[in-house]
Amino acid sequence: MDISIINFWGKTKFWWVFMIIGILFIPLGLWIIFSPAIGYEVVSMLLGWALVAYGVVQLLISSDAKRYRHNWGWWLAGGVLDIFIGFTLLSNIVLSEMVLPYFFAFVFLFKGVNNIVSSLTIRKIYTPWWLYMLNGILMLLISFMFFYVPYMSSYAVIFLSAMTFIYWGLSIIAFSFDLRPEKSLSDEQS
Repeated sequence: MDISIINFWGKTKFWWVFMIIGILFIPLGLWIIFSPAIGYEVVSMLLGWALVAYGVVQLLISSDAKRYRHNWGWWLAGGVLDIFIGFTLLSNIVLSEMVLPYFFAFVFLFKGVNNIVSSLTIRKIYTPWWLYMLNGILMLLISFMFFYVPYMSSYAVIFLSAMTFIYWGLSIIAFSFDLRPEKSLSDEQS
């Protein structure tokens, strides 16, 4: 059984768009690692643009609700919220620089707790439940690092942000496979 059936995400024919976004996040993180002099401002702007792109993908998936009617409202709400936050960060770069570490910290705190609770909920019906537990623990560790990082140098924030983009990309790629709908017999005949 797929985890996307158990939680509210469902399936979509646009699963490949998620994969492309994840694939783009990995070289973005590597670029940030190998050119740390780009500065804090560029990392903040990249986060804003990444949120806008992620929001557009979520809106695209919510429009696919006629075929896979499974809680498309969550996709719509998440897309609108991500686009709003992305444009807010892009419109005020000083605000973006101030909230960057805390934004990552709270996002990873929420996702980490969510994955740990989900893994405990599905452990009897989903064989690799421990992968979600491990992912949740890693996200909590990243979250705690971001809570601590503002007291360190800006290079530490840049390096941790780069690692976050790489990890985020890998997570999105893995999640995209879970969003892929199975081919039914009626789809193969048409």
